[in-house]
Amino acid sequence: MDTLYTARLHGYPTSNRSAMDNNITEESVLSLLIVLGSSLSLVALVFAFITYSLFSDLRNLSGTTLMNLLSALFMTQLLYVIGVGGVMDSELCIALASALHYVRLCVFSWMLLMTHNMYMQYKTGLHLVPITDTNISRNFIRYSLLGWGLPLVFLLASILIQYCDKRGMLLDTQDLRRQNCWFLDKNAFISSLVIPGYLMALMTFFYLFRTAVLSKYLVGFQPDNRLRDKMRRKSAIQIILFSKITIVLCICLALATMSKLTNSDGVWISFHIVQGLQGIFIAMLVTCNCQVLKLYTRSLKTRAIRHIPSYVGKPSTSGLNKSTSLQMLTWDPPPDIV
Repeated sequence: MDTLYTARLHGYPTSNRSAMDNNITEESVLSLLIVLGSSLSLVALVFAFITYSLFSDLRNLSGTTLMNLLSALFMTQLLYVIGVGGVMDSELCIALASALHYVRLCVFSWMLLMTHNMYMQYKTGLHLVPITDTNISRNFIRYSLLGWGLPLVFLLASILIQYCDKRGMLLDTQDLRRQNCWFLDKNAFISSLVIPGYLMALMTFFYLFRTAVLSKYLVGFQPDNRLRDKMRRKSAIQIILFSKITIVLCICLALATMSKLTNSDGVWISFHIVQGLQGIFIAMLVTCNCQVLKLYTRSLKTRAIRHIPSYVGKPSTSGLNKSTSLQMLTWDPPPDIV
């Protein structure tokens, strides 16, 4: 009798029953690690979302777009865990595959919008002239329409392709159940997820490259060497952060593509490992850095001053060197809360 953490529940391909029984211990341990990794990813993503919701310095347009990215990643991890045990109902199976298809596209869409927002900040020179962005609400609405609406267009296209391939029999989910209803059929998966996902990833790297070039050009205008070095360091932190997140997302999509098109056990297991751990890795990238830790330290220090004013000095005034938001990395004053 299969247990909760056997390889069959995770969809690992096995040649026969005896082969699975011989490796039941190793596969059970691996399955348990995948479930634990996915659970830790969900907790880490919630922690990262709360962090950016808690501090006002992080609730600008850049921080809000990142929160939407974290929300899409959370839904990806949650739906992935839901499908671990397999889905027998045809309607639930196609719904799960379509929902995962949609949120995966949303992840790449919001990643693209984050880099576009960073590029526009450098392009307009807001990091050199401290001007508050008064159009943050309007810009956020535009980003929301693109971040959640564009993937919906691709999803409708994938359903249409699925409908044509199945000749109107959308509830024929026999092929989807082989991989726990995590993917749509091959044509819909390639044409409306893999191709759009990598196109958005290429555009993301394009904006990262343009931002790096523009940052180097604009930093050269600063006459003060100390100010120039600080601006160069802050822009490098943001560009490297976005690059790492995009690379992780591309690796996960590449493994998903290979596992869909091939029957390799190694690729299939590698996909599960990366899919289960990508949430915690991205959450650590956006929260466990010196900028956010400074914000936590300043908050704790301010709280200590309120209770023990005689032992703690006066809090320092807010300045450019105390900023921790992604948008403040370009030294733009924090805008109003969305």
